[in-house]
Amino acid sequence: MNDTELEGFRPDRYFARSWALLTRDRGWIKPVLVMAAACLVPIVGLLGVLGYAAEWARLTAWGVTSSPKQKGVRVGACIASGWRVFVVMLGWGLVIALVSGVLSAIPLLGPLLTFAWFVISVALGIMIMVAALRATIYQKIGAGFRISTIWQMVSSDVAGLVRIFGMQMAGAAISWAAGFVVMLLAVMTMLPRLLYYVDYVAEFDAIMSDSMRMSLFFDMIVDFLTVMGPFLIVVSVVSGIISIIMMLLGYTAVGLWMRQFNVPTWGRDEDPLPVTTQSAAPGEKDGPAGA
Repeated sequence: MNDTELEGFRPDRYFARSWALLTRDRGWIKPVLVMAAACLVPIVGLLGVLGYAAEWARLTAWGVTSSPKQKGVRVGACIASGWRVFVVMLGWGLVIALVSGVLSAIPLLGPLLTFAWFVISVALGIMIMVAALRATIYQKIGAGFRISTIWQMVSSDVAGLVRIFGMQMAGAAISWAAGFVVMLLAVMTMLPRLLYYVDYVAEFDAIMSDSMRMSLFFDMIVDFLTVMGPFLIVVSVVSGIISIIMMLLGYTAVGLWMRQFNVPTWGRDEDPLPVTTQSAAPGEKDGPAGA
């Protein structure tokens, strides 16, 4: 995909364009691996990773055609952006939980309405990403709760957000499938040992003492950890890397989607959206660059 196809706004090919932006620079996997390692750091690491994705998406929404930074990343700015995104996500999450609680209290129809709301709330995750990115663009938490403006954006192009939602669901399916395959291999590797223990217990249980049963139990645990441990580590690492890639693609896809609202012409947070919804061209007004 050439640079011309990555410029401005177009109402389709969100995955292809996001992937092209992510991989356009050599060594693109390095930031992904660094982010995976950063996730091991409690709180601060997770906020930094979230902010890094949001900052790259912010630049994308401004019309900047670039891959994620590999050098000169402002960690503090990423953590600050991650905090804003977290607060916005938490706020909207509390609202969703409150609605769910109210619906569950309705006699007779409560369980059905709660399930329906759960399905809807999964799709609302995309709207929350729009709100989080808006807060990142303005560098203000309150911008992520400007309901009227966010709803105006979402309702004007639901089809585009549905495409991005489908992209995220496909990524989740890939992650689950990869984890399932690895765990299936682990179970197949462990199966002969399990059959051995089952056969051993069936034959000697009647004559085993409590201490022998306890010793056998610990032997089973050690065997399980020895065989399953490496597989569990592989599943965690692979799933983590895929999740980070899909987060980066998802947020920058929302940034590409948001270009239709001509982000460089936005005024104050409380101002309405520009009357015209044209593609955002790259400009010098990029704001503070964290990623």
